Amino acid sequence: EREDVQKKTFTKWINSQFAKTGKPPIQDLFSDLCDGRRLLELLEGLAGHELVKLERGFTRVHSLNNVNRALQILQKNNVELVNIGGADIVDGNHKLTLGLIWSIILHWQVKDVMKDVMAGLQQTNSEKILLSWVRQNTRPYPQVNVVNFSSSWNDGLAFNALIHSHRPELFDWSTVEKKTSAIDRLEHAFSKAEQHLGIERLLDPEDVAVPHPDKKSIIMYVTSLFQVLPQSVSMEAIQEVETLPRATAGNISRVTTEEHYQIQTQQRYSQQITVSVAQGRVQSPSPSPQPRYKSYAYTQAAYVKSPEQKRRRFTDQVRELQRGLSPLPPGSTSLESYQAALEEVLTWLLSAEDGLQAQPPISSHVEEVKEQFHTHEGYMVELTSHQGSVGRVLRAGAALLGEGHLGEEEETEVREQMNLLNSRWEHLRVASMERQSRLHEVLMDLQHQQLKQLTDWLDVTEARIKRMGAQPLGPDLEDVKHQVEEHKLLQEDLELEQVRVNSLTHMVVVVDESSGDSATAALESKLQVLGDRWAAICKWTEERWILLQEILLKWQMWENVVIYELMPLCIYGYPL
Repeated sequence: EREDVQKKTFTKWINSQFAKTGKPPIQDLFSDLCDGRRLLELLEGLAGHELVKLERGFTRVHSLNNVNRALQILQKNNVELVNIGGADIVDGNHKLTLGLIWSIILHWQVKDVMKDVMAGLQQTNSEKILLSWVRQNTRPYPQVNVVNFSSSWNDGLAFNALIHSHRPELFDWSTVEKKTSAIDRLEHAFSKAEQHLGIERLLDPEDVAVPHPDKKSIIMYVTSLFQVLPQSVSMEAIQEVETLPRATAGNISRVTTEEHYQIQTQQRYSQQITVSVAQGRVQSPSPSPQPRYKSYAYTQAAYVKSPEQKRRRFTDQVRELQRGLSPLPPGSTSLESYQAALEEVLTWLLSAEDGLQAQPPISSHVEEVKEQFHTHEGYMVELTSHQGSVGRVLRAGAALLGEGHLGEEEETEVREQMNLLNSRWEHLRVASMERQSRLHEVLMDLQHQQLKQLTDWLDVTEARIKRMGAQPLGPDLEDVKHQVEEHKLLQEDLELEQVRVNSLTHMVVVVDESSGDSATAALESKLQVLGDRWAAICKWTEERWILLQEILLKWQMWENVVIYELMPLCIYGYPL
């Protein structure tokens, strides 16, 4: 049902984009996009200019070329697409096609609309900002309490309240309260939005009036409202959302059950965990004080499938290389074409084997391991993109053997070639998965070591500033100078520790179906605590530096008074 709702909603959104550029609508999301033509037309409309020339042929090769060009355009626009290949879209894979369209919507409909507001608020989580905006504007309506982008919207009150809060002249709120049916209230809201705000009817009331409406569809529609209504969001509203109970917060900062399901179906999701505190500045006598350390930690955890999940899926793909493709028509291949295709695939396979062999040993430095991890992820994507070629060669060989037109020596040769190809592919697959698994293990160990080292450093430094804070400032000039030098050492230590904090700005966390929520919650909690402690130390260091500078300046002024004004009086016999 969720797939059907997303298909319907995403189709409406695509057609609304086509209407803006005068393009004909699509009828079926899965079949109409599989040749890549309409997909490129959609991206050209969103970009506002022509991107590439379409391939006009109708073969699978032409379709793959068009779809791959579209994927390249998305990558250039920083739309993250992991494990979505051209063949998936050409073959009409439902879940991956929906995932592709959602990535496009998320980039152009959600993030693009909200980027200015998010930049002004220095926030990175679009869902949190959108939920803050909704709660801020529906607060005067006691019947409405929006805590997520699913069940909070199924009675229709939230949509109506959001519209009424900005455009009360459009309808009397009492007319909404009198409606006893959720479908009637939803129809009322969608009709008013369409008539007076120009918002397409992307949602159907019957799809929303269910216990758990589709989250992505709701976000897409609410973003349409956000785009045409005043977009002011207060920090108080954001802070209120951040304090919502985790069970009702609508998955602002954790992975949902739905996303775990999508992880199992080839998607990789990234989640931003932000610990926001003030930036520390070291005050100095110079006219333009420069930042010496930053008192914030920003962490992005890439939640990827565990090595076991990837290994299972990759194995299943290899097993289906032959049976997963439609059989070749009799006589459609020849020994010569098979040999040519085999030679091409073996050439690529040799290059891939060399590429894996050329990868350096796994480092013991966390930043280098991160780079190796991402490099190998790209290598795995390349393997996935070529597995179809391996399958086609095996299929062609099986077709030749099945037709029975080969001589005995030719048949033996083809069998040996197929076994060789399958064996080398399997060996490359296993070796690649083993390296990826090892990279995961090493990276997680190093990151945990970093967190432990940061925790230990915070313990020592907190005790250090407690001791420094207990000492009185002064009382004489030499004491103040000594305290200034001691404080400089603390500042230098903070600058050195900043390197470790910066290193934690991109963590890769491997989760599985059972530990996803717990791993996310534990990481968030730990980072929040560490971020608060780091911020407190930076704040104390900044404030104490300012105080020491003020005291030192007063002592220096007093010395000048003594030297240039009082001492001459003493010389000439005036009592001090």
